[in-house]
Amino acid sequence: METRHATNDLEQAYRAALIAGIAQSSRRAYERDVRYFWNWAQEKLGLEPVYPVAVDTLLHFILDHRRAAGGKHLKITTLRRYLSSLSIAHAEHSCPSPTRDERVKLLLRRLRQAEAGEPPEKKSAITADLLNRLVDTCDESLRGIRDRAILLVGFASGGRRRSELASLQVTDLQRADGGYLLRIRTNKTDQQGKGHLVPVLGPAAAALSRWLMAAGIRDGAIFRSIKPDGRLCQNICGRTINRLVKTHSQLAGLDPALYGAHSLRSGYLTEAGKAGTQPWQAMALSLHRSEKVALGYYQQGAILQNPAAHLLAGENQEPI
Repeated sequence: METRHATNDLEQAYRAALIAGIAQSSRRAYERDVRYFWNWAQEKLGLEPVYPVAVDTLLHFILDHRRAAGGKHLKITTLRRYLSSLSIAHAEHSCPSPTRDERVKLLLRRLRQAEAGEPPEKKSAITADLLNRLVDTCDESLRGIRDRAILLVGFASGGRRRSELASLQVTDLQRADGGYLLRIRTNKTDQQGKGHLVPVLGPAAAALSRWLMAAGIRDGAIFRSIKPDGRLCQNICGRTINRLVKTHSQLAGLDPALYGAHSLRSGYLTEAGKAGTQPWQAMALSLHRSEKVALGYYQQGAILQNPAAHLLAGENQEPI
């Protein structure tokens, strides 16, 4: 009996240590991925969540999520994320992971090679001019005041990820000259949760102040979902932020299929390139882990300001 209790205590301590050693946002994402896999396995194959997962089941999952198989299409990077989460779940259950099987590795390599020839699927950037159009569609209702604050803060604070905006707490907010400092705690590069300070100034700071005052928010989450009767929820989810970007894109006369929450992030870096700021200055706020990714967006804006692109420009140039 004592041995069983000791084993249970050890198991509880082990799982508590695993949870404590990872950022909450990462933990939620991992659990969401594993839950999605088992929902798929139950619906498609009638399987219960039992470890280890058979290699053939994993191969079925991969193929079912490729366009050629007629299922829900996922990019290889997204599939690898699901497999990585599933591998962690196997480790936590003391089981060997089927993701290490050579057939799984070979299939992913071949699918990646095939995907390399496909055109990239990226959301269009919301640059400053488009952002102003979206902001102009926000009315004076509580929801409109919130949406205006999310759009402006999401862009002006460095192109925040939707998960970062959803996770912001009042305790992450500090008054500063001309606005606020935000402590970003859920950034991918900050697994220990120490946070990075980014500024929110000018119109974005004014919109944020107005939202906090109108909603009467003094603690807890900064941005909240709003129920149909006008009551506030405890927080907001990333999907809601993505949806509101699409809604205001459509209201502004844009194709909502081309825009999403990530458009604020790519738009910020594109606009930074157009403005001629130094790449490191933009990345100091965007907190990109990959310099290659950040520079890709930055250079899309900077190339338009290249003097070599305006050699035929002049007073007699005919409009297109």
